[in-house]
Amino acid sequence: MARSSLYPALVGELEKRVSRMAIGSFLPSEQALAESFQVSKPTLRRALAELARRNLIRTINGVGNLVTGNSRVISRELVFLCYDLTFFALTLREFSRAAAEANYLSSIIPLCGDAASQERILNTAIARNPAGMVVYADPDRNNKKAFPPLVHSGIPTLFLVRLPQGIDGNLLTFENGDAIAKIVRLLYREKCRRFALYSNAGLSLSATRERKQGFLEGLKRCRLKARPELLRTRESSPEETERFFEQFRHAGKRPDAVCCLNDVCAGDLIRDAHRRGIRLDGIRLSGFDHASLTAFLPHELLTVKPPFEELGKCAAELLIRQIENPGFGFIRKKLESRLISIQPTDFSQEGATHFPAAK
Repeated sequence: MARSSLYPALVGELEKRVSRMAIGSFLPSEQALAESFQVSKPTLRRALAELARRNLIRTINGVGNLVTGNSRVISRELVFLCYDLTFFALTLREFSRAAAEANYLSSIIPLCGDAASQERILNTAIARNPAGMVVYADPDRNNKKAFPPLVHSGIPTLFLVRLPQGIDGNLLTFENGDAIAKIVRLLYREKCRRFALYSNAGLSLSATRERKQGFLEGLKRCRLKARPELLRTRESSPEETERFFEQFRHAGKRPDAVCCLNDVCAGDLIRDAHRRGIRLDGIRLSGFDHASLTAFLPHELLTVKPPFEELGKCAAELLIRQIENPGFGFIRKKLESRLISIQPTDFSQEGATHFPAAK
């Protein structure tokens, strides 16, 4: 067992043993326990002190460790409240795996329904008083009244992707708008100069805002100006959408590259252009999310793969570190996303090209 996981694993094993014992009975001697778990006496005593803090045992000098509680509910529960289970499926899997390796019990709870339902789910999770919580909230309902009580509950909490409005807490995120800016700079180096932006109503307002800002920041760093006629967003009117596509019909106005705010948007752009009889030959397209549908698009796509697996593993590690070291301050960490080029005939990961981060 790794040294970093020795102590939490020992606490968990001792807790399980206590849960099987009758109140009023005594644990084996410290010498016997140390030999049984193959740990030093100082490490064992630290773990026993943690059980005493939880009122599961009471140490009687010269006598031993008396079992005073044997709750069947293991207090080493990590709750992951997640608004989008499908999108973060790999993240949830790695979170549960990392929690189990550190001898914690993970519980995945969908944060679904309307605002009132999500509020009740949050309050119910708080009432469980778990060892720690990870929260990926509904990006369009990120100002719930339950968040301040959660932060002040004393339960170590880590927010995923973005913080709720008005909350100053622990945050683990990944390159979002930054990744769109990387794409713009990469395509600029490939001689693209006329950039378009395409989005639709399928993306959350928060993600739309962040990725659009990344697009504009990328243009700024390349000393390019956004062209209003080449910006099509969820707020665009039908007339503005038609003017957007009209630019593709003229050589002097046609964009060199279109940055779609996710892979579904890229598919919609290809479909909508086809319906209008517009060919996209020679135009670079980009998306976001590295969705499975990218393998079936009839156009090369430069997309962003978020670090889903690393996000889950890192979330568990950061949360456990704070649980076991309450003196740590706020955590702020951003993980790097990868740019991947998918060819029209690429039906496997073997054909994907990985680009280094743009400087």
